Amino acid sequence: MSSELSIGNEIKDGHKETYKWVLNNIKWLSELEAFYRDRAKLEKEYSEKLTHLAKEYFGKKSASTVSLSVGDMPTTTPGSLEAASLVAWNEVLSQTEMISKDHNQLSQEFEFQVADQIVALSKKCELLLTSINGFNTELTEKRDKAYSNLDKAKKTYDEKCVQMESARAKQTKTSSDKARRKADEREHEMNIAKNHYLITISQANRIKDKYYFQDVPEVLDLLQDLHESRTRVMNSIWISAGAVEREMNKRIDSRLTTVDSVVSQNKANLDTTMFVKHNLKEWKEPPDFQYVPSSVWHDDEHFVVPSNIELQDLKVRLAKAQQLYDQMNSFSQSEISGLSSLNKQKKEIKAQENVDAQSLLALLTKYTNVVSSYTSHETFKVEAEVEIESIQNNVAEEHDLNTEDIDLSNLRKKSGVFNRFKKSLTISSDKKSTHQDGGDAVSVLSSESKAKHHNRFSLFKGRDRAQSSASGASEVTSSNMNSIQDSSEHNKNRVLFQYQKQDNDEVSVSPGNAISLLTADSGSGWTRIKNDSTGEAGLVPTSYIEINEKPRSSAPRAPPPRKSGNAARTVKALFDYEAQGDDEISIRQGDLISVLKADDGSGWTYGELNGQKGLFPTNYCQ
Repeated sequence: MSSELSIGNEIKDGHKETYKWVLNNIKWLSELEAFYRDRAKLEKEYSEKLTHLAKEYFGKKSASTVSLSVGDMPTTTPGSLEAASLVAWNEVLSQTEMISKDHNQLSQEFEFQVADQIVALSKKCELLLTSINGFNTELTEKRDKAYSNLDKAKKTYDEKCVQMESARAKQTKTSSDKARRKADEREHEMNIAKNHYLITISQANRIKDKYYFQDVPEVLDLLQDLHESRTRVMNSIWISAGAVEREMNKRIDSRLTTVDSVVSQNKANLDTTMFVKHNLKEWKEPPDFQYVPSSVWHDDEHFVVPSNIELQDLKVRLAKAQQLYDQMNSFSQSEISGLSSLNKQKKEIKAQENVDAQSLLALLTKYTNVVSSYTSHETFKVEAEVEIESIQNNVAEEHDLNTEDIDLSNLRKKSGVFNRFKKSLTISSDKKSTHQDGGDAVSVLSSESKAKHHNRFSLFKGRDRAQSSASGASEVTSSNMNSIQDSSEHNKNRVLFQYQKQDNDEVSVSPGNAISLLTADSGSGWTRIKNDSTGEAGLVPTSYIEINEKPRSSAPRAPPPRKSGNAARTVKALFDYEAQGDDEISIRQGDLISVLKADDGSGWTYGELNGQKGLFPTNYCQ
């Protein structure tokens, strides 16, 4: 990439138009190949057909001038201007018309020394472009996943707030000890959900910043490197074609010298300069995510740690984040020198007077693979780092956040909705090359940490970017955490990590197993599935799988509040409900229940069925 100009610095969030521009120029290679193969055939028929062919390709060039010069969606049109590569190509065609009578004996040379080289270049560029585009897709999916996690966390928090209000209203109505205990449990669940929501907000903000200020610019620069390398190789092929012609026929030497002169002026960054000039656009960074309070409960963005229950949840999160960060930091220390070495080699090749473009393309391919892996790994490190910062910076000093008493290898499932934990992730040794799930590695950024990502990041580029920080926010991580790519469509469920069941109510799964959703995760961290590959059904950790199918229609898990109103004398049950306290009654679908006291807004109705009186969920009936 040229040191004077960087698409990543100049055009913000411009992958789509840059990708199309690079793709147009790679596809253009097929025209050049066709030209030289057709020309080789026409050499035998001598000058008239060769002249006709040159005119034909003049027309093709004119038709594609805009897309090849400034892309498909320029902000300003180029008018009659052409990219430097097109100017060089124009000269090649002009000289071809002039020397058509001298090329009869060059058919074989054009076939093997020109056309075949263009095919090889085209294949290399297409493979590299596919790799870069896949890299961009992965980055976008990670960004979208962070946004989706934020939406889920907000939804869960709102649901817990509603459940808390419902339990509180029920306690007010019955005044039983059990109702009071349930209300306390609901409050703890709500507090935990809020903490998770706050962490997820900051995680989404950090991932957003990383995506727009680090990931997207890196992709754009890779596309720029690819385009400029393609230009260099194409230049060398044109020069080679001229050299063959001069060797075969000294009489056309002066004309080919003219071609060489024009081609030599086609500097690799000239096309880039024109593309940037005609694609500059106004761009504003998407706003940061902000805390949105529940309409029925908390009204500020502060953590809530009123008891050991919330504190224990945060300590477990902190321990997991610290463990993940340590792993990522270890990987980064072992990998950073390798990537730095690749970048040094790339700079040395570019600095040469006669750039070996083939070697540069090969090195660029290797660099793309490593930097793609690095960027993915860094996302997990950032998540872990920000979760640590979030918890340590937002929990009051009087709370002990020492995690020495947290044994991640022995966390077990416990009864109760808000206290379910499982043994730590036990990924088999042959699966350690897969990504860790980032579900628990959520975070809240300090202002200093966030500021680091508002500058372009690169440990390896010679342009204005943020320096690596001591926290390791810009370090390279090992390929041990490469994400699992499934060849099936994205709307299929899939297993992310191998899991060996620990209890009788669980099921073992491995990547590649076909799975079906039975019961969605209600906040416990566990999902009930069926392993279609083995026929077994049971619980698995939610973070070990990816569920894309919609859950099957079923009765609502808990009654949300409903506005009070005049209840009918009798109501009909729509779903089964098992009483969970002495003050409730069990109902079955189709039962006719006598209403003794209408719903007062708590989500519960007091009624009588078969001589038994008690509360039942209002929205289970009509």
